Amino acid sequence: MRTKDLIDLADNPDFISGIYNYCDRWCERCPFASRCLVYAMEAEDEDDPASRDIHNAAFWRNLQSILEQSREMIASWAEEQGIDLSFAAPQPVRAGDDVEKHELSVAAKGYAFSIDEWFKEDLIELPGADYRTAADPETDTAEMVSDATDVIRWYQYLIATKTVRGLMARDDQEDEDLENVPNSSDGSIKVALIAIDRSISAWRIMQMVRTDRADSVNPQLVALERLRLNLEKSFPHARDFIRPGFDENPDRPVN
Repeated sequence: MRTKDLIDLADNPDFISGIYNYCDRWCERCPFASRCLVYAMEAEDEDDPASRDIHNAAFWRNLQSILEQSREMIASWAEEQGIDLSFAAPQPVRAGDDVEKHELSVAAKGYAFSIDEWFKEDLIELPGADYRTAADPETDTAEMVSDATDVIRWYQYLIATKTVRGLMARDDQEDEDLENVPNSSDGSIKVALIAIDRSISAWRIMQMVRTDRADSVNPQLVALERLRLNLEKSFPHARDFIRPGFDENPDRPVN
């Protein structure tokens, strides 16, 4: 890109300053891609990026609508199985700690590795797979499985990456007043929490569609819900962190 073109882009008032600092890097699914300078610098020709943004916003709204009932289902199932969703007491992060060994990091990475094992035993990734619901055999649900798989796979390692990043940032900010103000560590953890929310919804879709493997999805849901609860306990201000663009518009299409 020529310097003049870059300057022209940077001067465009339609771009949201700093929106790319706390995103999940999934530009193809971002409802704000047309307002991101980084995306504009990297993107090739598109017919109508604004229209694509609207389509993506609807996609994430649909996932969000599934989340609350999914959490209720997870809590009920965990109670029935006698599973405790909370750590005994989240470890504080101290200067010099190896954050890779922190229980939150270990839990996030454990989840990521378990996903590979789940898909190894499945036929989802084989070409031509066709899934239909037992209730309505005429309804082709292959697209639902594909979308859910995309979400699960995209956030598989990002959850761990953002968790570790948040722990590292908290270590760096040990002298700040962590009790009263959101900070950069909260920003990273917020992205991890959103990725967890979306992954929970995607797994729930997978569970409803893939009734043949419904029971095998429960451990994934429990792992994500436990990690969510304990991240929120360790970073109580993370949900309040204001990400440029995403959280500044009262009519924003995604959480």
